[in-house]
Amino acid sequence: MIRGEKLTAVIPVRSGSTGIPGKNLLKIEGETLIERTIKKAKKSKFVDNIWVTTDDPEMYKIADRFGAAPPSLRPSDLATGEAKTIDAVKHLLKDTDTQSGYIVLLQVTTPLWTVEDLDHLCKEFEDNKGANAAVSVVKHDAPHPNKVMKIDKGWLQSYLGNNVSVPRQSLPEVYALNGAFYLLSISKLKEVGKFVPDRSMPFVMPAERSVNLDGPLDLALLKGLLGDAIHT
Repeated sequence: MIRGEKLTAVIPVRSGSTGIPGKNLLKIEGETLIERTIKKAKKSKFVDNIWVTTDDPEMYKIADRFGAAPPSLRPSDLATGEAKTIDAVKHLLKDTDTQSGYIVLLQVTTPLWTVEDLDHLCKEFEDNKGANAAVSVVKHDAPHPNKVMKIDKGWLQSYLGNNVSVPRQSLPEVYALNGAFYLLSISKLKEVGKFVPDRSMPFVMPAERSVNLDGPLDLALLKGLLGDAIHT
């Protein structure tokens, strides 16, 4: 529980990944990313319920084996590349009759977070009474947003309209969402319709536990970190 209410872990996975085909079924030390995420959630001191939202029968069977399958599969229109995760989560909450409490979104594609990370996130959120949400981030070193360029009518221009020649050391630190955790109340999620509302508390994670599987280079990095422990 968290702040006196139940905490539901929601794990969104779908078929049809284009960046890394079949990435949700990648295995680390013999376990699919789905299994790995469910098992870590089960070890958390704060998580009360775990649900996997998916359109894929094979992934649904994995979830069912671990007691994390909802009553039904996710509708196909909520599992396209253009579909929003929040709509899939809203469908899941209705499907499981989860009307109140808190949710923590756990994304299997950031597979190196630990149970300790999750519990620290929950504890810091519980202690920070002014926070509407807690979101995991990682320090973003390069390229700094102030140095990002765009091409407009064939010419290079600063994307933000800034002086790109400013030394990097004088620029403020910036952080990127690493995709591991999004924690907020169900009522706040329904009110604002997004996972990062105002007054979202940052939970800073190290780069080595923030690998986010979006494309082939991310997979190569993960293989570099884990070696023979990962199998496609």
